[in-house]
Amino acid sequence: MSYSLKFNLSGGTSVSTDSIVSMKLEKERYTPYIRLSGMALVSEALSKVVSISLYNGDNELHFGFADIVEYTESYGKKQVLFSSKSFTGALGMNQLTPGMYSGVTLEDLLKSSIVLPNVSYENVTKTINYVYIKDNDSMWDAAVAFARKYNGDYPYISGTNTVRVTRDTSKSELSLTSKQIVSASFGQDTTRRLSHLHMKDVDGNYNTYSLTNSGAVSADIIRHKHIGFDRQWLSEPTEALQSRMDFADRGRSYIKVKYIGSSGEELRQKASFSAGGFSVSSKEICRIELSFSGGVTYTTLWFYGDAYSSY
Repeated sequence: MSYSLKFNLSGGTSVSTDSIVSMKLEKERYTPYIRLSGMALVSEALSKVVSISLYNGDNELHFGFADIVEYTESYGKKQVLFSSKSFTGALGMNQLTPGMYSGVTLEDLLKSSIVLPNVSYENVTKTINYVYIKDNDSMWDAAVAFARKYNGDYPYISGTNTVRVTRDTSKSELSLTSKQIVSASFGQDTTRRLSHLHMKDVDGNYNTYSLTNSGAVSADIIRHKHIGFDRQWLSEPTEALQSRMDFADRGRSYIKVKYIGSSGEELRQKASFSAGGFSVSSKEICRIELSFSGGVTYTTLWFYGDAYSSY
């Protein structure tokens, strides 16, 4: 692996380095941004950094905000600590004008009143009837509603800054059989799981719409949540409950594998592996952690078991 960083400065210049001490790149199925962090040595002082890029050779792995940049000179070395979220992170910090959006594609919707720099959207093949943007809804909330109405799925970030609502089938399936596998694990995370969800009807009563998660109840997890009537699902009120229940159940169980090296994995790319008592066959990657330290690259992949994914 031949990694390099580019720190883009406010005046249009940049400082590049391949002297990376350590770094971590993280992608996750339900998170609207990619996160990069680490430490590197540089040849000159850094100030007014506006964006950060990570490359493996000529392949750009990350391009995002310069969230945290700390330049230090110590024992004759110039070093920089950095943390960067991809530009898609702005989707969670911006709000579209509330109201009804009819007959829209993903790009129509998310570019209707705000154009985010360096962010692109999947060119979907059909429009949906409507998306209702409520007060305080973020652009990512709008993308979530669109995806659920479009194909019953959840959006994710592909490449460096592309919002997708369907799996990218151009990515070939990966086999990790020949990789040097370090470890494999099975786990669960029920910290967000709900047992009961109740929604008001148009008259303000909570008795009309309710949903029970029998899996949570059978595990003695009792968590009731009450929400107001969701006009997003005016004609399908039960979907307002189910979509929230599915999101609360995200990543509830998982298998993960860690190996030496990297295959340039993308979220929702299918992969297979077998190691010891663990095996995954042609399942979607739901989380990726690429780490580099001491000249060695490690990749950890998670495969989720939840409403949107199965291993």
